[in-house]
Amino acid sequence: MKRKLTAALLALVMAAGMTAGAGALSAQDFSGGALSGLAVDGDALLVTDIYNKVLWRAEDGAVSRAAGAIGPAGLDGEPAGGYRDGALSAARFQEPWAVAPFLSGWAVSDASANVIRYVDKSGVRTLAGGGAAGSADGAGARVSFDRPTGLATDGSALYIADTGNGSIRKLDAQGTVTTFFSGLNEPTGLCWADGALYIAETGRSRVVRISGGRLEVLAGGGAPVDGVYPGGYADGPAAAAKLDHPQGVAVGPDGAVYIADTGNSAIRRLADGRVTTLASAAQTPQAPVQPRGLLVRDGELIAADLFAQELLTVPLAPVSYRDVPADAWCAFAVRQATERGLTGGTGDGCFTPNAPVSRAAFVVMLSRLHRSTDGSAVIDGAAAFRDVPADAWYAPAARWAADRQIVLGSGGSFRPSAGITREALAALLYRYAASVGCDVSARADLSGFADGDRVSPYARDAVRWAAAAGILNGRSDGTLAPQGTATRAQTAKMLVAYMDALGL
Repeated sequence: MKRKLTAALLALVMAAGMTAGAGALSAQDFSGGALSGLAVDGDALLVTDIYNKVLWRAEDGAVSRAAGAIGPAGLDGEPAGGYRDGALSAARFQEPWAVAPFLSGWAVSDASANVIRYVDKSGVRTLAGGGAAGSADGAGARVSFDRPTGLATDGSALYIADTGNGSIRKLDAQGTVTTFFSGLNEPTGLCWADGALYIAETGRSRVVRISGGRLEVLAGGGAPVDGVYPGGYADGPAAAAKLDHPQGVAVGPDGAVYIADTGNSAIRRLADGRVTTLASAAQTPQAPVQPRGLLVRDGELIAADLFAQELLTVPLAPVSYRDVPADAWCAFAVRQATERGLTGGTGDGCFTPNAPVSRAAFVVMLSRLHRSTDGSAVIDGAAAFRDVPADAWYAPAARWAADRQIVLGSGGSFRPSAGITREALAALLYRYAASVGCDVSARADLSGFADGDRVSPYARDAVRWAAAAGILNGRSDGTLAPQGTATRAQTAKMLVAYMDALGL
């Protein structure tokens, strides 16, 4: 069953969030199109549109038709497709899926026509597939595409996702088509980066990379059910992360892989061995519904969405805070807690690492951890506290935590503004871990800590478990400081340590 995440945006540190892109062009600019593929042409963007069956050019806040004529509307109102080579303004496409630079012009995959078209200043012609000259493969056999979709180029050759045939074809400058790789299950989106071909293998709900003739699974996948790969939705380590029939992939200059997770209405990011959610339809109105084409340009990710009818952008500013130096003891944990959607900054580019964490803030962080690791929604519980207003920003998380017996309260009070102590934080993590079926039987000997005997009885098992798991460590003076209020930096470190200890 598809499981929707509402994990916080990685863009908690990206002030602009996800917005309409390319100069805030609207659905009217694209004539209500279903935008599919993207390519850069100098300062402009080329965008394929499978609704209007044309190739658009977006530049300086304006859109014009680069190639293709919009056909007459059918009974359903959708413009009819066609297959006709010729002048730019008169040529017709059936289903222009992707666009990529090739030779001195542009290749366009016309999926329904089972051909690759070529666009340059002279017009549109058929480049490969069908009866096109040069469509024979290296062995002389006639190439017959079955729904060619994604395109990518390495600067000289064109790579084609032959989706229906489960293959990647390679077209050279002389017009010869060869089979680059076969045995895939509905490959679609392609990206060439650093000598490797990245593929959204839609049929197996995964993203793979081919380098040197070898295939490597980067994220997603899983066992089929009755011969079908169902997909799923889970952030976390790449080997355990789940995708749902992704159709687009892009690679940033830092090697981060961005995934159009089409079935989950989300855009995901793979970096440092982990998959996180950049944006999903459950988060904001301006978010992906059916993302497909992705493109990294000038520090932002641009997404074409079949449903949104406009381009969407996510700023890709690195996670950094001006009050957390790169060599600070908490720097890695702060960055990871932010990227994993557990917490964000406090404003003005700061994290405020030494500020205390309130009980309200912590249950919200814990609820975010649950969403990003368990993959199921945080259900607003029925339990109520007399000091938690029903409409408080933290109220759903507090009720959820109470219903699951994570927060017990005292005399019907939650004390939302009170700081959470280090031992209380360990206790809540311990109860949460037990509630989701984790093994919490490990226990550490606390006698090695100068104040190990000062842990409150209610928290002793939890602190011993947290110490054994490496979640709660002693301070530089050899103490645990169990009754000390946890700071934002310490909380980030404990949450990330918890996820790492459990392989989440």
